[in-house]
Amino acid sequence: MVMLGVHVVAALAGVALGVGAIYVVRMLIEGVRRDQRIQPENTTPGLLRDDWERIDEMLDSKDASERLECFALLERYGREDPHYREDVVSLVCTYLRRPFDYPAEDEKELEIRLAAQRILSRHFRWPQGEARPLEFWDLDYLDLRDTVLVEPDFGDTVLEDADFRDSLIVRGDFRRTQFLSYVNFDRACFTGDIDFRAASFPRYATFVGAMFSGTTTFADAEWVHGADFTDARVEQPGAAHSWPSPWRAWATSPVAQARLIPMKTGSRPPSSAERRRS
Repeated sequence: MVMLGVHVVAALAGVALGVGAIYVVRMLIEGVRRDQRIQPENTTPGLLRDDWERIDEMLDSKDASERLECFALLERYGREDPHYREDVVSLVCTYLRRPFDYPAEDEKELEIRLAAQRILSRHFRWPQGEARPLEFWDLDYLDLRDTVLVEPDFGDTVLEDADFRDSLIVRGDFRRTQFLSYVNFDRACFTGDIDFRAASFPRYATFVGAMFSGTTTFADAEWVHGADFTDARVEQPGAAHSWPSPWRAWATSPVAQARLIPMKTGSRPPSSAERRRS
């Protein structure tokens, strides 16, 4: 009788453990589903998990003030926990890739985009010779392809791998920007004055097919292996540009767009056949 009681108790315990295990597994699965988009799993101190889950809804809101509030919330996430910073920057860049007409007709939307850009400026700024700023975010990649950037301020910033392909950049400030390993401005359209003075460029720097429509300066810029400006064009070749050696603006007529071609100082422009062979 005692043995029978022991077996009954063991069986009931096994059932309880089995039910408990199933419950635990279900809770884990539901937790993964619920937290699928939240990294890391633990909630940032001072912030509610519901806030993170609402971010997409806020970014798509028709209420401009709510979209603006969303970027303040995102920046707070990044400040309070470094694990969120990659996701925060990714969402900022994704928003900047949304279609946007410039000159801007929607002033509220322009204000939101400027606020998003300032997040990048603040947290990638590290002036040379200074101690690492407390606000600096150390991230490996900045994806700004197909974006519309209005007066972006990247002066004194440090950018590891930066991709600006096919972007529209209006009056950009890149003074003393440190591009560490990779930067791509292929087919970017620069409008207004663009300043790359004293910027430092890595081994891979490319401006293939870029368009420069304002005054552009690369004065005192540092290059590891130069840059590729193949098929880059200049709308105002007579302006006070400063191009990196050996690139010079060359136009077939006073009213034509100029092309940037590699030339030695004082040499004649190469012919079409010579450029095709090079």
